[in-house]
Amino acid sequence: MEERKRRRETQRVVHKILRLVESYETIGKPEFETILDHVIGQVHRNTGLSVEVIGQKTPTVLQALPQEYGQLPEEARSWEALITYLYLKYLRELGVLKD
Repeated sequence: MEERKRRRETQRVVHKILRLVESYETIGKPEFETILDHVIGQVHRNTGLSVEVIGQKTPTVLQALPQEYGQLPEEARSWEALITYLYLKYLRELGVLKD
């Protein structure tokens, strides 16, 4: 049951942030930072952890991005996949989600 709940929660997060992504004509560093801020906001909303505590994990999350998400085949990469990766990576790094 917990896994099913987490999956629905993650889908809602992706849906919310994807609307933001779709509003951009191009994605550069400022837009990516805004997306990341929204992911952090959703982690905060869904866990109750402070934004400061969540933000402390940002260097770890971003450092792992090329090795983890970057290893996906090109056809598996999408905004949905990236948002899902970021959200779940924060939860793992915060100890909310166990591997």
